[in-house]
Amino acid sequence: GDLACVFDGVKSDQGLLRRTATGYDVPLGGETVRFNVMDAKAVAAHVQGFLGYIASLDQDEARKRDTAHAIGHTTVVLGLVTEREFEDNPAIWPALFRIADAFDGFVFAFGSVLLPNGAVLVGPLLDQEEEKDAPGG
Repeated sequence: GDLACVFDGVKSDQGLLRRTATGYDVPLGGETVRFNVMDAKAVAAHVQGFLGYIASLDQDEARKRDTAHAIGHTTVVLGLVTEREFEDNPAIWPALFRIADAFDGFVFAFGSVLLPNGAVLVGPLLDQEEEKDAPGG
């Protein structure tokens, strides 16, 4: 998979000498946003660290277990590099979910894991949702 199947105008460094891209430049909201592709050799260690973070959260054990199971199948990690914050370029936020949806993945933002439909699996955003849904919240 490649981000060109999700967005128009994508440029990557893939070519004759490079079989897989190390990054994609995607035009979003009037600026070029960079998605770096983590080296495949680094993904397993990254996922292990991520699983440790999830285990450390003070949240429902079954929810953490289900999230860890999903994350354990990760094979590609993209990192976002942008000049502006999400609030300053509103096109970035939905783009993250388009990518997650296209590749059966998830979004990690604000210390939280989110599904392509925006549902929060674990993390501080879940706590905020539960406070909002609480009586008197």
